[in-house]
Amino acid sequence: MCRKILVLVFIASISVQAKLSWSEDYTFRYTRWGMTAEEVIAAESKLDPIEKNENMIKYKTQVLGRNVELIYSFVQNQLTGSSYIINENYLNSQHFITSYRTLKAALTQKYGPAKVDQINWRNDAFRNISSKTGLALSLGHVDYISSWDTPDTTISCSLKEDNYYVLCSIIYRSKEFSSLPPGSKKEDELDPL
Repeated sequence: MCRKILVLVFIASISVQAKLSWSEDYTFRYTRWGMTAEEVIAAESKLDPIEKNENMIKYKTQVLGRNVELIYSFVQNQLTGSSYIINENYLNSQHFITSYRTLKAALTQKYGPAKVDQINWRNDAFRNISSKTGLALSLGHVDYISSWDTPDTTISCSLKEDNYYVLCSIIYRSKEFSSLPPGSKKEDELDPL
């Protein structure tokens, strides 16, 4: 009986170690920084791209019950970043604040306390009226930003008004590949000055 228990514990520990080492191979979802666009498409085989060009691949999916655009960014056909952008229409911008807080809590649970955690007020008109924070957000009076660092990735979660649209996003950037030049421009696109 004792041998059976020891064998089961041993098998379980091997299984857990295999899962942990498997997940450590990825830097974002099922991908690693530096992958080609073709490798990313193969890794995201359960999703169909809705848009693709030489600099990005876009998918629609869900994260924590919210509809999002999943965007992979490339420089010189190497994966350098990715993002989730909430793709939901709320009549009340207060719902975006709730979504931001939910995403931030999940990131904090996964990566620990944020390195940066700020609420920036540009206009104090609604600062002390909590029921108007959503309105202040939609007018561009306030924005939210939190960020985390891992050994190979910088992660930021933000909520802001952008061109009369409330944008809630999580952005992942490779530390190693972030310094790649964006590629050469065609001669006729270069500024002659």
